[in-house]
Amino acid sequence: MKTKLLPRVAVNERRAYFECYCGQLHVRTAFPSTGGFDEGTPLICLHDLASTSAAFAGLISSMGTDRSIYAIDLPGHGESDLAPKNSDVRAYAAAVGDLISGLRLREVDLLGHGFGAAVAAELAALMEPVVRSVVLVDAPSGAVPAWPVWEPNEAAEDLAAVFRAARSAHAQRESLQAFTLRFATSLARAEQVNLAVAALSEWPAAERWRQMKPRPIALDAGRRRAAVADLIPGGRSLDGSAIGADMFLTESGDLADQLRSFLDGKN
Repeated sequence: MKTKLLPRVAVNERRAYFECYCGQLHVRTAFPSTGGFDEGTPLICLHDLASTSAAFAGLISSMGTDRSIYAIDLPGHGESDLAPKNSDVRAYAAAVGDLISGLRLREVDLLGHGFGAAVAAELAALMEPVVRSVVLVDAPSGAVPAWPVWEPNEAAEDLAAVFRAARSAHAQRESLQAFTLRFATSLARAEQVNLAVAALSEWPAAERWRQMKPRPIALDAGRRRAAVADLIPGGRSLDGSAIGADMFLTESGDLADQLRSFLDGKN
């Protein structure tokens, strides 16, 4: 008797715009071809400063086989509308909260990278009954690292020097492709990136990590123990020492399996 092989689950990737209080959010979505049966809890992905949802391209392909994924361009980043002036981190979280409410999602998991981790913490407090688990990646725990500043001019003077200096500072933790994505965003939407930097600079990181109520876990690329592991309830962390600089930009079955195991309550 021949064994019947099950069809390989395909990942359907789309882009869409959703309404929020500050206009529209651009979102990369992914969902498995199984039609919604036996899917895991939807995963909301929130990017770092000066980045976009494109930074999660690989993770979407790796994780979208068994759950819906929503990778969001935060206000003022990518193709989303602008964040209001003087926005704090909670304001960015409120925009994502509008998306979750608009989609009528009853339960979600969050993955936040850098600035996105801070937004995830505020979103977890804002929508506590809805947020189940939170993955904190390279979460801020102290001073906000400086980001390159270039004064625009027609001759593009000093642009190469700014790029090289910034790249040197980020080379060990970020691939050239990921860095270039962030550098381009910082040039195209400099005022909005500066607004997000200011919001994060004033955010009380240690206090917020200690107040985390949904089940959290921390991951710091290149380190065995994340810096915020001693601040979040339970102090749980994933070993990030073997994770490559591309992290979420390229497909990684091993990383996806580790995240899936945590999100599904297997560790």
